Formats: sequence, structure tokens, C-alpha cells
Amino acid sequence: MSIDAKSAQVHSVAKAMELLEALLARRAPMSLQELAAAVGYPKSTIHALLSTLRDYGMVAQNPDGRYALGLRLFECGCAVSALWDVSKVARPFLEQLSAKAGGSSFLSILEGSYVITLEQCTGGSGPQIVPEVGARLPLHATSQGKLLTAHLSAGEARKRLLSAGLPPFTPQTNTDIDSLLNGMQWVRERGYAVEDGEYRTGLRSVSAPVRDSLGAVRYAVGVIGLFLRVQSEEFELATEETVRTAKELSAALGWRE
Repeated sequence: MSIDAKSAQVHSVAKAMELLEALLARRAPMSLQELAAAVGYPKSTIHALLSTLRDYGMVAQNPDGRYALGLRLFECGCAVSALWDVSKVARPFLEQLSAKAGGSSFLSILEGSYVITLEQCTGGSGPQIVPEVGARLPLHATSQGKLLTAHLSAGEARKRLLSAGLPPFTPQTNTDIDSLLNGMQWVRERGYAVEDGEYRTGLRSVSAPVRDSLGAVRYAVGVIGLFLRVQSEEFELATEETVRTAKELSAALGWRE
């Protein structure tokens, strides 16, 4: 695809978003003429965009010809709301984990070729290191990334790891795809994943799986901090507390072993 084609495609998406914004602002069905007046585009352009949005359920057309927001947007909103609900449920667990483990805690979810931080909580004394909410972090160099990738199929794990690339963030970063995939078995057997200075020098973290009511691993809960060594009493304590918290949060979300 040429650069011009890509630009045209993005421009079309922007126009479609303006139509959705107009319908959202009106909060009532609108005619083609009203939408044209609201966004300032030709009726032919708007009609073509609305037809595509209708095919995907993003807008609906009433019997009188007017357009309204579609049920697919409601489904999307429910999905986003569910993530925020999970964050609210997880908050007290994260606070308790931070207090007991002496580091900052976080809740993450797999999104494409990255992990995204949904919630975090600082804890302990001294400098606080914690992933920013909404931050996208690499799969191969973080404990939460390795944890969630380990619960994918081997083919899907390879695909996602290679899709984002395997940049060396520190001298400790493992950038060998086969070695990373082999390490997934270790993660599944022990029930947690470890980051040992692979993303940021001096930082160490541990993550454990959080399951939904059906038993699927949907999230990762973990602790990160300036632990001196992975082989230390303080890190072992953080690992124990993280695994325990993951099980308790899974139970709160409806999982029964």
C-alpha cells in the first residue's frame, strides 16, 4: 500500500469518528442532512461512511431513515466498563500486596503484542517504581509480559513476541525467541514469572496469573521494586505474596479451583 493510500485510509477513519462524535453529542437519531451540517462533509461521503459503520453495527438506521448509535458500541462500552470494574475489585488486593511485599504492585492485561497496566499501587518506603496506568510494556522483558505470554499457545506466543520485536533494553534482556518460548514452561510449572533487570537495570519484579470465572488467565498481578537480588528473602516473600494475591483475586472474580 502506498503512503497516499495509507493517509487516505486514516483520513476516512477520522471522518467516521467525527460522525460517531456527532451522534453522541446529539444523543438522538439524526438525518443525513443533519449529519452533513454537523461535520461539514458532502452527503455522498457521509452516506458511504454510514453504510460501512452500519455493516459493523456501529450505527443503526431507523425506519424513518435517520441514523443512531449502534448496539455494537454498547458492547464495546460494556467491555471497557468491565476492565474498570476489574480495576476496582483489584484495588484493595493491590494495596495489601504492596504493604506486605514491600514494593509497588500492579494489575496488567495482554493487549496485542504488549501488556497494559490497568491499575497500580505504591508501597513500602524509599523510591517508588511502578508502571504508569495505561502504559504499554514489552512481553519479553517484563514479568507480567512473560506470565501472560506463557498462557498462550506456542504458535500465538511466538507470533506476538516477534510482532513487537525483541529489543535489548538492558544487557540482561533475553532476545532469543526459542529461549523465551522454552522459558514459558518454567513459568507455567511454578505459577509465576520473574523479571531480573531485563527491562530496566536494577529493577526486579514477579507476576502471577489471575483467572476469570471460567479459569482462563486474563490478567497478571505483580510486584516491582529495587530488590537487591532475585535469590533473596525479600524477593521470595514478594513472590509468595504475589502468588497468594493472584489466587485471592481470582476467587473474587469467580474462579473456583
